[in-house]
Amino acid sequence: MNHFARCVVFFTALGLGACVTQEQKAKDIIEDYKQEVSGQFATEAGATLFITPVRARMVTDEALYIERHVGTGVMVRIANILVTKKGEVKLQALAFTSDSQWRDLRENPELLTSLLPKDVRPAGTC
Repeated sequence: MNHFARCVVFFTALGLGACVTQEQKAKDIIEDYKQEVSGQFATEAGATLFITPVRARMVTDEALYIERHVGTGVMVRIANILVTKKGEVKLQALAFTSDSQWRDLRENPELLTSLLPKDVRPAGTC
């Protein structure tokens, strides 16, 4: 192998190594974030918030299920977790197009494995 070919192979490997490292770094950031925000939280006024990681592979690779109870109302969202180039976590909220179809997700999170892109719509970013 001549000198030029070795340089090309070296720099290609170096570039691919950086991509894999960035991808792994993003996965680590997401895992840490999911661990930090997961749980059930309550206010003195009686509102509750339930957050748990879920698998919704047809819609997103990394997601959180968020359920908020305030008085008699319930708000449910899926949050797609993204990592910016700066290593910051960004959430993209997804609302269900038919809320009644996706009831009891807290008790049956496996239902989210059948979630399709047509079942959600963008609901903003955080």
